[in-house]
Amino acid sequence: MSLVTLTDKNTFIFDPSISNKNELFNSLTDVLNENGYLKNKKKFLKDLYKREEIVSTGIEDGFGIPHTQSKYINKPIITFAKTAHLSDYIALDDTQINIVFLIALPQNAHHSHLDILSELAKLLMDASFRQSIKDASTADEIIKLLSE
Repeated sequence: MSLVTLTDKNTFIFDPSISNKNELFNSLTDVLNENGYLKNKKKFLKDLYKREEIVSTGIEDGFGIPHTQSKYINKPIITFAKTAHLSDYIALDDTQINIVFLIALPQNAHHSHLDILSELAKLLMDASFRQSIKDASTADEIIKLLSE
């Protein structure tokens, strides 16, 4: 399975004015809703926060992988956001998150959310891949990096 097949560059966000997790999740939810991925924006956002309450999805080096399976998602999507360092979204290594890949899957998705999460986490273990993502400034660059 290619991660790229689940992405839509029209949903990618590059916004240094986003400075906290609430703004990030609201912005991602807005863009997914505007692009037809959500059945119910408010309930999807609630599911996203419910998953985040279990354990933070911040991993390391400023990266986070928020994810949820929800009946309020029309089709599977992996989207991306690059923001300011978020004061209230902290990774396992105590760095402030500023880059996220959001995985949003319908409850009955054929793709296992754990398989997608695992594949993305494996890529992010590579320091040169992380640096290339940090250096990228366009959706096309992110797509290219995911497809290599």
